[in-house]
Amino acid sequence: MTLFTRTPRATTLTDAGSELLADARETIASMQRLQRRAAQVARGGLGAVTVGFVWSTLSGYLAPLLSAAGDSRRRIDLAVSHLRFTDLVPALRRGEVDLLITRALGAKTEFVLETLNREPTVVAIPERHPLARLDVLLPHDLDGAPFVTLGPDVLPGLFEASRARLLDRGIVPSSNRHAGSPSEALALVAAGVGIYYSLPASAVLPHPGVVYRELQGMTIRTLLARRPEPPSPAVKAVAELITELFSDAHDASNDALAGLVGSPAPN
Repeated sequence: MTLFTRTPRATTLTDAGSELLADARETIASMQRLQRRAAQVARGGLGAVTVGFVWSTLSGYLAPLLSAAGDSRRRIDLAVSHLRFTDLVPALRRGEVDLLITRALGAKTEFVLETLNREPTVVAIPERHPLARLDVLLPHDLDGAPFVTLGPDVLPGLFEASRARLLDRGIVPSSNRHAGSPSEALALVAAGVGIYYSLPASAVLPHPGVVYRELQGMTIRTLLARRPEPPSPAVKAVAELITELFSDAHDASNDALAGLVGSPAPN
């Protein structure tokens, strides 16, 4: 089996070498997880757990999750890892994280998925846009409007699904400007380039020149993902904590939304 291709200028991995490297990394990660868990158990705790999340999913739940995991009954060594969307599946497969809190994965996987909650969908609108005068938007209100969205390189697999969902609701944007990150998308909205579709209600952040409005009849799911093998006691305990924390998330997201969507519309 040939693992390397050598030339006078460089040495590169063959396909077989790349596969072997991926397997080796997964094996090393598994050994490191086992060492961390053994050390934690030796100290009298359940073990170590790493939770991966994307920018829009943990928000106000991070502090209570860390506190509950480390209490005297559980003594779980909990770490959190902020991941890009494109890194979610590889990180969980390689064992770099034990659990994922995400909106969607964009592709079918072997992972076990649990729906934690469904949140109202909101859109970010330039504060002087005519739609900002409305408290709640209907899907047809967005038809023909210029859009700002995260591009297919940021959300592979979900970009087309999101566009199909818009078309299914009769929403055809007049234009679509791609942004490389949520912060860039909000900056484009503030500049009047278009409307940012879409955000979960709990992920809205105040931004100069931007207002948020709920899009009626459309929701976004929050998911918990783990590998298919039986979870360790520590992973199981953290998964139960996450489920408990998010059980009230719908009410919490509505409360968060009230201060932004329910604020007086601009003149």
